[in-house]
Amino acid sequence: MVRSVSNDRLRNYGEATAALSGGPNAQRVVRIVTPGRLATAVGLAGLLYRVLLVAFDVPPANSDEGTAGLAALHIGEGRHWPVFFYGQHYMGAFHSYLAAPLVQVFGVHWWVMRVPALAMYALFLILLYQLTRTLYTPWFAAFSVAIMAFGSDRVIKSQLIGAGGYSDVAAATAALMAASALLALRRTGGLGIYFGWGLLAGYIVWTHWLALPYVAVAVFLLGWANREVLTKGRLLLVAAGFALGAAPLIWYNLRPGHPDSLSVLLSISGAAESAPLVDRLHGAVLLGLPLSSGVCGPSRCEAWQMWWGPGYLTLLIAAVIMGAVSFRQADTQDRRLHASRLALLAGGGLTLIAYVLSASSALTPVESARYLHYGLISLPAVLWPLWAGLSLTSRSVVPRNFGANHPTMARKVGGGFVLTIARVATVGAFVGSLLVATGQLVLHQPQYAAEAVEERQLKDHLLAAGLTRIYTEYWTCNRLAYASAEKIRCAVVDDNLNPGHDRYRPYRAQVEQADRVAYVLPRTSGLPDTFARSTPARVDIIEVQDVGEYRVFVCHQRP
Repeated sequence: MVRSVSNDRLRNYGEATAALSGGPNAQRVVRIVTPGRLATAVGLAGLLYRVLLVAFDVPPANSDEGTAGLAALHIGEGRHWPVFFYGQHYMGAFHSYLAAPLVQVFGVHWWVMRVPALAMYALFLILLYQLTRTLYTPWFAAFSVAIMAFGSDRVIKSQLIGAGGYSDVAAATAALMAASALLALRRTGGLGIYFGWGLLAGYIVWTHWLALPYVAVAVFLLGWANREVLTKGRLLLVAAGFALGAAPLIWYNLRPGHPDSLSVLLSISGAAESAPLVDRLHGAVLLGLPLSSGVCGPSRCEAWQMWWGPGYLTLLIAAVIMGAVSFRQADTQDRRLHASRLALLAGGGLTLIAYVLSASSALTPVESARYLHYGLISLPAVLWPLWAGLSLTSRSVVPRNFGANHPTMARKVGGGFVLTIARVATVGAFVGSLLVATGQLVLHQPQYAAEAVEERQLKDHLLAAGLTRIYTEYWTCNRLAYASAEKIRCAVVDDNLNPGHDRYRPYRAQVEQADRVAYVLPRTSGLPDTFARSTPARVDIIEVQDVGEYRVFVCHQRP
């Protein structure tokens, strides 16, 4: 019986030797252009692209990034040591700790908050290359890095906005899956990797629970593939690493008077909210998958770009079937390889299922597509059936006289030709969609730059006018507080001008105690009209100013 692993070995061998048949020139090209060098080149290109985007104010800053910036400022000054993102009881604040020394040295600039995110993106590429190279082939790993070098609006926002929880957790999750694969394949015998595995799992649990599907499949893979070698000592190392990685979360939840993080997260997850299943599937498959994979333009997905949603599902199912069949046919060692591939697919599939179960997929599908960001780790596994099919086709040998004397062979070759065309078309359409979406973001840069200029003008105007205590909406509040190095303090109001969600609560008391305040309200919202119709009882309007897209109501506030 021919084991399925034979195809994998042939595929590896074929990729390494295919160009050698072209003669001395081809051999020189192979020596110069290796998978590692190609991956390095395209990875550096992707990093440079992102550095340039940051330099040109892309993506625009938001209030969550401002909140993380405030935490970094407070950490650097020794004022606070937050466990979580300000204003909530989950999602670790590690990104703010990374940015804290940079904020102290370079000041409150948005690019400062994005330097750690850029470093995490580079680390993510390295880890993804190693993971894909371990489970598949070197050239496919280089192709996967090239795919990740592109950057649409949604992907770039998740990777670069310095709020934390995405770029760092993506790198940690890729590292966890790579460590799980190495342990499953018995390619490392050191005890340190068990401690490191636990540390990564603990860090992910502390920092962002959206990546829990990958932690779950990593636990299953580790337990199944290493059941013969998981001694008590190694399990203790895993537990010790996990305890250290999750130590801030554990410490916080053991302290009296703090709400339970799990209960808080479940209460706001949206799983219990009502939303039709068809709307959830539309938001998750037709919008979420294309947006999170990088094939849509800024803040929207055209109808023609939605093809990738069904395409992704089709490839995911094909990859699972392909992996399951190979797993059944393989021997013990090669079963570990196919189990590792299936675990990677399961992580992506479970992430998608969890998103469908959340009402966010139906209620806010465009913005909430970021919840599928970690699915990028599984994207190479989803694309593998295309690459594997093309690799096998490129090495197929057709008899010269297969025609009329070989009707069965003719039908097989004809069917194979059709499948090859379909695979090439799918790869071309996907790469083309990535390129178009990346171009759409580049063309959108002037609008994002204008938003950055407007933010600076608003900040400068408020400071010049002495309006340092303001009421405003959520997405403006901490953005101005961070950009002004806390010279401007803000309290959030909701759509009815009632107290909103203050991420940093001490600001509200300071604003409410001020004699002179300003209501800084976006003119594109209904807030200015609401304020004009029903001015809060404690304030008297002194002056009304228009600053860019904002209407500023200067008020006297009574005690």
